[in-house]
Amino acid sequence: MIGGSTEWGDYLTDRLLERIEDLPAAPDPGHYVVVDVMHFSTTVVELLANGAEYVHVTAERGDEFAFRETYPDARIGGGSTPDYEPTEGYDFFNSPSYVQGIDVAGRPVAMTSSNGGRAIDRLLDADGASVYVGSTTNAAALGQHLREVDGPVHLVAAGKDGEPATEDTIGALLIGRHMAGLPLEPVEEALFREQLEYAKGPNYPDKNEIRSSDVRDYAMSLSTRDVVPRLDGRRLVDLAS
Repeated sequence: MIGGSTEWGDYLTDRLLERIEDLPAAPDPGHYVVVDVMHFSTTVVELLANGAEYVHVTAERGDEFAFRETYPDARIGGGSTPDYEPTEGYDFFNSPSYVQGIDVAGRPVAMTSSNGGRAIDRLLDADGASVYVGSTTNAAALGQHLREVDGPVHLVAAGKDGEPATEDTIGALLIGRHMAGLPLEPVEEALFREQLEYAKGPNYPDKNEIRSSDVRDYAMSLSTRDVVPRLDGRRLVDLAS
């Protein structure tokens, strides 16, 4: 564990899940934090920080078009082309840097993802469960909020293809540190940034300008946002706004 603290390790033992698949079929009541740093969670944080009314998490990719028929002023997110543009009909894709150029202020937004969105779906019908979305960028704000809630808190690192993902585990650990009132030491912060830069592979941040910005300007920007997204039905709303 970070810093080699036995006490910190004990604090996390019953809180951290490193894959969606580690969620039980019938989750216990409590608070669940879905962490999908690259890039669903970080994109949600940016959309809300930029004034989106809420982010509706669709059940399936493609449902966003029906959502926009109901809410014509909505912005919708989907997949990306090989050139990192939204696929046909969509306004954006899962990219915290790309959405900076999208006017979402005062508008509803709809999107999902294969990891973060799937984790939210797993928790939607859980009795007594409240669901939050966390990233490296809002770790401090979310961690501090969760210090005040009643009941157990579970940090769900989404992972990828059934395996833990370094960036999601780091995001969950950061939120947990702030929940515990143990902010990072400078050397730990530098280590986390270094691990985040190449978490998805040594060439990932350099293969495209968009992805480079997603990683280096957003995922590596620890605790720079005060957004606290919580699920209300299928809508993620910012409790801090």
